[in-house]
Amino acid sequence: MEIAFPILAGIAAWWAGTGTLFYLARRANYSDPSPLLAGISVVALVAGVMVVFLRPLDTPVAAALGFGMAVLLWGWHEFAFLSGVMTGPERRPCPPGLRGWARFRYGFNSLSHHEYALAWTVVILGASSVGAENNAAFLAFAVLWGMRISAKLNLFFGVPIPNAHLFPPRLRHLTALVPPRSPGLFYLLSVVAVAGVTWALFQAGLASSSLGARTGYFLAATLSALSLLEHLAMVLPLRIEGLWGLDDDEEVRTG
Repeated sequence: MEIAFPILAGIAAWWAGTGTLFYLARRANYSDPSPLLAGISVVALVAGVMVVFLRPLDTPVAAALGFGMAVLLWGWHEFAFLSGVMTGPERRPCPPGLRGWARFRYGFNSLSHHEYALAWTVVILGASSVGAENNAAFLAFAVLWGMRISAKLNLFFGVPIPNAHLFPPRLRHLTALVPPRSPGLFYLLSVVAVAGVTWALFQAGLASSSLGARTGYFLAATLSALSLLEHLAMVLPLRIEGLWGLDDDEEVRTG
């Protein structure tokens, strides 16, 4: 159970969290997302306070709670992005023919506010975990952040199945940045890196003498393994959105 519980809990949190984001993002397509964002912001604030409260608690339950707080904080960032509230200063469709550094700069300017907010959250969580017995929140959020950067860069450099149909209407201007392409060396290297991180986290969990730390490592490793699945969905027709009942493309696009 020391291994099975964190893995099952991580999978459940990933499934429930992603499904909730799909639902809330589609709700936000019909109306002003500000009320929803305000409510989620309160939840995220409580989660941040809980991370501080959980710092000295070195138990499996505390690690699982820290992991849950990280998922809630991540959900706030994702909803702010998917609802179009926090993206970047560039909101025009990508000009045709844009290549190289100019295309990268356009892409970054379309996401910069979101990226800066994520980076600052990683820094704050990292600072709060210094000297802490329980760093599960930082570990989980850092894994989510690193894996998402890898996924975004792969979409930018090109993959056969960018799943642009999952972009909500407020982010439709970003679809021009992710045309279907054959995967390159970066994709291969990123998959190897994700697999390596997953293996390293599992090994760290097995080597840990603390049950709390072991739980935190196994939970983070599960997120990393699920990210590997998301990377594979960029080149294989896995249609993982079907896990949340989103099988119809038109339903996914319009809500």
